[in-house]
Amino acid sequence: MAGRTSLRVLTTPTPQDAIAQAMESFFARCAARGLAEGTVAFYRQRLDSFRRYVEQHAPRTGPDEVTPALVRDFLSAERERTSAAGAHHARATLNAFFTHLLSEGLVAENPIAKVERVKAQQKLVRPLAEEEIERLLISCGRGFLGARVRALLTLLVDTGLRASEACGLDLGDVDLNAGLLRVRHAKGGKEREVPFGQAARAALLGYLARRGELPTAALFVTHFGDRLDRGGLRRILKQAGERAGVSNLHPHRLRHTAATLFLRGGGNLFSLQRMLGHSSLTMVRRYAEVTQSDLVEQHRQASPGDRFLGAVRGAQGRKRLR
Repeated sequence: MAGRTSLRVLTTPTPQDAIAQAMESFFARCAARGLAEGTVAFYRQRLDSFRRYVEQHAPRTGPDEVTPALVRDFLSAERERTSAAGAHHARATLNAFFTHLLSEGLVAENPIAKVERVKAQQKLVRPLAEEEIERLLISCGRGFLGARVRALLTLLVDTGLRASEACGLDLGDVDLNAGLLRVRHAKGGKEREVPFGQAARAALLGYLARRGELPTAALFVTHFGDRLDRGGLRRILKQAGERAGVSNLHPHRLRHTAATLFLRGGGNLFSLQRMLGHSSLTMVRRYAEVTQSDLVEQHRQASPGDRFLGAVRGAQGRKRLR
């Protein structure tokens, strides 16, 4: 009808809408910073847990109304639902989130600044024993699949690559003559050169002979010729562990094993930091703790004083008390 005007209903955003919008603003900043997909997924999972908790326990609370008490209650619930480590990671994520909101002027203060850090017990890394590695390599089998898992196992044990870094390798990233890999850092997009030894070179040559010519530039491929992804790598290693009778085999455990064997072989922490692509020595010091835990057994095998055990025992029979 002439003269009729349409009415537009204006709705006020709910606190839940405000939290969702704040999260999208945070993830937009993560994308602009070039954070790895795994890091963003890590943040999203924990922020989703926080959003659901707020909706259930404090539905009228927007981002600027979150209090330290609410955060503490959430972290206590996360500790019960997951673990102390899970609550620790949740606090770190919320701190990054509210730091961003504070810088954008979306909140007046960061409530996490008044929330105590969650103490999470750090477990010593349990690397593979050398006998377990030998069993894994012997049980690889033949053909393309056997050559692929042998190359993956040898390369990961030798270099300590992350799963995403190994899957991201291209043929052009491998210099067989120099024994070097050009590795794209999974966190931050930086590149680094990582050396590999003769065993890894031999395993790679055996795999490349089976891989043949394919249209993809990917180094490690599926049996259909597509780039191997992290899920596929985890399945391959799990199956390799089942064949060899090695439990809990996954890419990060091989990374731990590489670091530990490197230090046991005489490598230093600074070289290990560069090899693994860590920005600081904080993480690599944990590997040093593992090698320190080997000290008792190593001392039994190489005790300097035990070289003179015969002389000590002989002297005991001839001395007199005075």
